[in-house]
Amino acid sequence: MLRSLLAGSCAMAFAPIASAQVAGSSDDLKAQIVQMRQQMEAQQQAMQKMQQRLDELEAKESAQEKAAQTAQATPVVPGRALPQSTPVVAAATAPVPSTPPAYRPPSAPAGVTEPLPAGYVRLGDTGNLLKLDLVAQLDTMIDNKYMGSADLFVPSSIPVRGQPFYDSGWRTNLSARQSLFRMDFRRETDYGTLKVVYKNNFFGSGSGDMPYNLQFFYGELDNEHYTLLAGYNISAFTDIDVFPNTLDYEGPNSFTFKYGPQIRFSPVLYRSGDGKLTLPVSMEKPNADITAIGNYSPYSHLADFTLGLRWETPDWHVQWANLFRDLGMQDKTSGQTQRTTAFASQLTGSTKVFERDSAQGWFSNGHGYANFLQDISGLGLDAAFTSSGVLRAIRARGWGVGYTHGWTDSLSSSASYGYLRISPSSDMLISQDLPKSTKFASLNLAWQFSQRAMLGIEYLWGQNILLTNMRGQGQRVQTTLRYDLNP
Repeated sequence: MLRSLLAGSCAMAFAPIASAQVAGSSDDLKAQIVQMRQQMEAQQQAMQKMQQRLDELEAKESAQEKAAQTAQATPVVPGRALPQSTPVVAAATAPVPSTPPAYRPPSAPAGVTEPLPAGYVRLGDTGNLLKLDLVAQLDTMIDNKYMGSADLFVPSSIPVRGQPFYDSGWRTNLSARQSLFRMDFRRETDYGTLKVVYKNNFFGSGSGDMPYNLQFFYGELDNEHYTLLAGYNISAFTDIDVFPNTLDYEGPNSFTFKYGPQIRFSPVLYRSGDGKLTLPVSMEKPNADITAIGNYSPYSHLADFTLGLRWETPDWHVQWANLFRDLGMQDKTSGQTQRTTAFASQLTGSTKVFERDSAQGWFSNGHGYANFLQDISGLGLDAAFTSSGVLRAIRARGWGVGYTHGWTDSLSSSASYGYLRISPSSDMLISQDLPKSTKFASLNLAWQFSQRAMLGIEYLWGQNILLTNMRGQGQRVQTTLRYDLNP
């Protein structure tokens, strides 16, 4: 439009020239020439101003186009306020890390670790981000004998010689209980990143094929100085980062695994490069698992406490955790109580090996922590009465190793082994049909045949040795098909 105005102005400026050519006298012509010069100077000044305005408008339009292109290429950062001129997007992706994520083998359990900040959506203008993950999984298991729970491979449930089902035949089962639903909320605050995490699978104790089971429901405040967690989560005594990549949900017999309400504080004591030293401390709901006699029932005066040290880097970590418990029994009728203290210590670690390989290991030892051990949880082996009526904690210990090898980015194998043993005193009033030691081994092959789907096969072996030294072995072949919507 401005260019049209310039053209029109030029036409108006030269119109008097045509008129001057028909003027009658030289004086009139001179006067007209003076007038034309004045008009031309005025038009020239006007044209210069209009040209300057045109240049300014074109520069402004060019700057706006570059700003729009930059805004499209720039990711939305959680917690950062958008410019007023930028509309709030209802569904915006959270930032992708500047460095590529660590290699995650296809056999890695779904939904165990905290997801990377990708795949989140912005919830309007609230400042909250949400990531949803749905995992649909089907496991097909073939056992060489009846071993109690058909959905879990538990060596302590393997029948020994002389027990029912010791010579039972093959058994087939299908299970979808490892399917899960997870929600991760996060937002930036003045004190750091605030997270609320929810997760459930279907390994509940109810009836039916898919009983509900809550795994996570906690809030966490995370910053460069500390982490503060409160809610329902895995015990701080557990180091989930060393859980081997088994397709079987239960995992190694000697792994310490316990969920419960808790509050956990993990200050950062020291940093060096990419490494940091933290001091995890937690107070957790007590859950005494004691063999009862007479009218006695388990109880605890105090909560369970954990205290540890953890050094971690992007490629490896080591953790030392300690568990302190108060175990008690109280007579329902007389109110008489018996108490004993319990303590356990655990050393865990994992490391990256080569480009796609990793190794894990754990060792635990103590008295009164059987309820934290995968294979013997719920069997009443935290403590027991002696023949003289004194309550004592039962000693237990366990160790295990795991190794994952990535053949390619989409094909991996994982192997693991675990050993567990309890050592009750000879005068303890417990059943002699309880396990004295168990062993566990697994080997699998997993194929990530698409970005969101995995197919795997795993061989499992277990041995159960009772306090009477009677023993039995069991085997399982399991296939797994998993669809993970938003890992």
